Amino acid sequence: MAGVLDQRARVLVAAGLSLLLLPLGLTLNPEMGLLPTGLLWLLGTSLGLFPLTFRLLLGASGLLALLTGAVLFTPFTALLVQGLVVREAPREADLIVILGGGMHCGAGELEASSLARLEKGLELWRQGYAPRITLSDTVGEIFGDARCPSLGRVALERVRALYGAAGPEVVLLPEMRTTRTEALAVAELARTRGYRRILLVTTPTHSRRAVGAFRKLGLEVWSVPSSEPRFDLALPTPADRLLALTPITREYLGLLKYRLQGWL
Repeated sequence: MAGVLDQRARVLVAAGLSLLLLPLGLTLNPEMGLLPTGLLWLLGTSLGLFPLTFRLLLGASGLLALLTGAVLFTPFTALLVQGLVVREAPREADLIVILGGGMHCGAGELEASSLARLEKGLELWRQGYAPRITLSDTVGEIFGDARCPSLGRVALERVRALYGAAGPEVVLLPEMRTTRTEALAVAELARTRGYRRILLVTTPTHSRRAVGAFRKLGLEVWSVPSSEPRFDLALPTPADRLLALTPITREYLGLLKYRLQGWL
């Protein structure tokens, strides 16, 4: 096909293919802004200028189409999700660690994953599994906006609004940026205060990497995931499988990074 198309036709086809691939890119990275999105489309369009790069674009588009079909219409996605989830029965502990999720920086509100984690942590506290919780006092840069409020402090306000002085003891972990920094902070907290048993709360697809990072530091941890607010964890529809693609991709890349760094 590349050999029979002139340069103008190749560029037009490349522009169309790049436009069709943009939703997949935005699924993998929902935070991608307008400028990076436009530059990505221009880069894809420019591949039509030369026969070799155009053939590479056609090959990549075909491969992505096959992968997308596997994600949407086969059990492949469910198998990938199962490999990420660690779910264990809660037990009496010294501390409930609620890992940080996302923030809506403009509104200064907790994103759905953060709310789900906080809700699960408070549920465990109400059930008497531990007298205290941790919240991650984040820095705005991790959400791409230095002015973004701290996730932990917004969550703390919510806890106080719900329970007042009758609420759980709350420990803020300062300047948290990643799951790794949260694990290091909790390990230091456990060492200085003598905490032994920890219940770890995060969203299901993040649980394998999270519990592995904590156990690598010698902590006695049980993984008690929250509900999954972003998609139906049973993956009954192609739409759910597509929505699951973002956390799945991030977590498998995260697992690879953590293993290479020796954090798992």
